[in-house]
Amino acid sequence: MTLEFSRVTLPPLWTVAQAKVHLRITSTAHDADIAQKLATAQEAILAYLNTAADPSWDTGSAPAAVTHAIHLLTAYYYADRGDGELPDPWEKIYALLAAYRDPTVA
Repeated sequence: MTLEFSRVTLPPLWTVAQAKVHLRITSTAHDADIAQKLATAQEAILAYLNTAADPSWDTGSAPAAVTHAIHLLTAYYYADRGDGELPDPWEKIYALLAAYRDPTVA
């Protein structure tokens, strides 16, 4: 059985420079780590949005809630070092993105 996924691939909706402002980081020492976490966060948010993610979004047209969700998840990934002491950001992310998801019945 072949599984098919419909995923939207977009250019980065935030730059590393913007993420560094959000994270309050001024040096370049962690740029590669931030870039990786930013890309992973965007991928996770777009996967969560599924078909609600608009392929035409770019840095100027993506909804603020979507880009903020990417920032929340980027900050979580950057700060999380595996000790389990950070609060899970997904409750806030779900609230931010609720308007973009189709309602489902369980």
